[in-house]
Amino acid sequence: MEPVSTTGMKLITQAVQKLIDAEEEGVLALVVRSLGSAPGRLGAKALILPDGSIQGTVGGGVVEARVIADALNVLEDGRGPRTLHYKLSELGMSCGGEMSVYLEPLQPPRSVVLFGAGHVGAALARVMKLLGCRLRVVDDRPEWANRERFPDADELMVMPFGEALAKNPPGPRDHVIIVTRGHDHDQAVLETVIEQPVAWIGMIGSKRKAAAALGKLKEKGVDRELIEQVRCPIGLDIGAVTPEEIAVAVAAELVLLWRKGGGRKESPARPAKPAKPRPAPVAAEDQGEPE
Repeated sequence: MEPVSTTGMKLITQAVQKLIDAEEEGVLALVVRSLGSAPGRLGAKALILPDGSIQGTVGGGVVEARVIADALNVLEDGRGPRTLHYKLSELGMSCGGEMSVYLEPLQPPRSVVLFGAGHVGAALARVMKLLGCRLRVVDDRPEWANRERFPDADELMVMPFGEALAKNPPGPRDHVIIVTRGHDHDQAVLETVIEQPVAWIGMIGSKRKAAAALGKLKEKGVDRELIEQVRCPIGLDIGAVTPEEIAVAVAAELVLLWRKGGGRKESPARPAKPAKPRPAPVAAEDQGEPE
């Protein structure tokens, strides 16, 4: 068995570190089994980027093209790392042999922007940090939005909601949770955020509040597709009542989103790029604030 090149390993390590530092996505591919005349030798590594480009190699040719396609599916489906097995004869390769490749998605921490530092907000912050999220908390009340109540928040913005939105608006990777102290504040935040290309928007409230809030958006001429992507009432319907239960329901909805894919479509300002055709992978509600 030939040793893995230390030069090649260094280049892949540097590429992975650069990806992490830039908070970009990619998939690390590692050959963990190689039998017969398989072109990818044991220990071969490659980094696959979302545009389908590859740094390093796991063997080249048809099998590498299939690994790239499978790696992109790993990024999209949110189900985590996996090992896939390839019989090269089934891919039309005359050399025969078999390979097993471990695919590990490399993704930055999910980002949550929490508008509201009340009891539900504090419970949500604890759960979101347990899930490894980067957390920004926004509220204009220093007696509520402080380090004693939010010791693990990555950022605390103690200022009016409108000012915070103007200073640091949520972006495409941000999951926005609106749980302020009142309907008027919730509505104001929602009307500002909905036109921005964020990853997901959820707002606390009853079904009656949801209907009223979304109705106001329609009256203001907000695009119907954007309105339909707002989650209100927020959270899975588990009969949640207490702040802690509501936090669990919201966290469960986000985990379902992350693990099964989907979420808010890109806004009209950021049209989605048409998907490139890829080979198929190888087999191997009603809770919230009282009205």
